[in-house]
Amino acid sequence: MASSEKRADLIALARDLSGVPMSDDYEKMISGMLYNPLLPSLEEGRHRCRILTNDYNNLDPRTVPSDKIRDVRFALLQKLVGRVGEGTFVEPPFRPDYGCNVVIGRDCFLNWNLTILDTSLVILGDRIQMGPNVGIFTAGHETSVLSRRKYIEFGHPVRIGDDCWIGGNVVILPGVTIGEGCTIGAGAVVTKDIPPFSVAVGNPCKVIKTISSAEEEERDPENPYRAMEREL
Repeated sequence: MASSEKRADLIALARDLSGVPMSDDYEKMISGMLYNPLLPSLEEGRHRCRILTNDYNNLDPRTVPSDKIRDVRFALLQKLVGRVGEGTFVEPPFRPDYGCNVVIGRDCFLNWNLTILDTSLVILGDRIQMGPNVGIFTAGHETSVLSRRKYIEFGHPVRIGDDCWIGGNVVILPGVTIGEGCTIGAGAVVTKDIPPFSVAVGNPCKVIKTISSAEEEERDPENPYRAMEREL
């Protein structure tokens, strides 16, 4: 369901992102209000994204040494998304809609064929890993047939907390928040919020168990990962 008013929190966050086509219509769009995506300012925002996406996805790896490819891709990614943290790598092809509405934390690895329909904000935390073919959709539509004839839609933000693992072919729907430390099983369709430190699977996605935090694991003398060093 669409929102009836602008969301000051999302607008304030968007003002700090790069490439944002800030306008009254843009503010309505990211706030979840009904809007027309064919407005010129919004079409220009998507056109900019298509250009930068093309640059990112069509970088010829034969032109870049293997020890430099991460740096080159990161520089391209910084232009494509609203903000991204150091150490993050996104395998091409990567398909965002606006790009500027995507925030990615540090030390993330997002695998092939990630599609993000970021009509509202998509906020990803630190150290997130994703399998291939994940879809994150903030865009929604009314059930009214007339609304589709008028090209009216809305979008609600998606948030994924730190240290999450999102399995291959997962679909995350508008307005969902996935708490930190979660594992979402391959093929799941996430329709509702998932609490932190949960393992959740299925369609619709449901929690099947809870797990310990990293800090709790560090205090467990029986945990096999305590003594292991992170590989560079």
